[in-house]
Amino acid sequence: MGKTDFNGLSQWTGRIGGLVFKVVNGQQVIVPYKKEVFNPRSEAQMSHRAKLALAGKINKIVPKEVLVGMSSDRRSRRQLFASNIIRRANVSVANGAFRATLNANDLVFSQGIAAPVAVSGMSVTNGLVGGTLGALPEKVDAVMMIAMVYDSTAGLYTRTVYEVLPAGETAIRLDTQTTESGNVAHLYAVPMSLTSTGLSLTGGSDGVERSSDEDFAYTMMMRSDEGSYRYGRSQYLTTLALG
Repeated sequence: MGKTDFNGLSQWTGRIGGLVFKVVNGQQVIVPYKKEVFNPRSEAQMSHRAKLALAGKINKIVPKEVLVGMSSDRRSRRQLFASNIIRRANVSVANGAFRATLNANDLVFSQGIAAPVAVSGMSVTNGLVGGTLGALPEKVDAVMMIAMVYDSTAGLYTRTVYEVLPAGETAIRLDTQTTESGNVAHLYAVPMSLTSTGLSLTGGSDGVERSSDEDFAYTMMMRSDEGSYRYGRSQYLTTLALG
């Protein structure tokens, strides 16, 4: 509590218990004390925090190469990816705890124009996902296959696996690196269209020199900022039990 003189009169400013003393337009005013809440735990605030936590967990296990179709600006890719999760997540409340979940078909890895991709014979053996890629639609030169592994027992995503299939390849092989029970894989496909020709790129994350046509899509995937690929919108294909 403080004390000041105003126009020769003794006036008080400050707080005593549940009362706040202040001077407004020269007049002494006394109002109830209201504590400022800097970390509100309202239902809306807690729901948003649950969505943020979910987006953070998913973002943490998704390699940066998977998000190249989100934006041409690599600095904004994770932000866009997380924003989509936050926008589409559902929140449930049990015993006062807020929990956010996301439907498999609401997870998006690319913001481009959609193009149909046919995949048949999808199956899984000891965590190895297999299938056959059909003939690619016109102007689609490659398809990025993505598997998001979800632990249905723990209720969280555990890893992301991806592979790029250039035109001419049809066999899908994704090693989900798990044989644990309670796990499932949500399968996605992202069409990739080459929009700039005459590029000759080498290199890859595994250190292998690559420049041939059959490895072009892989090289472009790993070093997308050096080339021009157009990505169709990611498509949710199916859910396969891994355990």
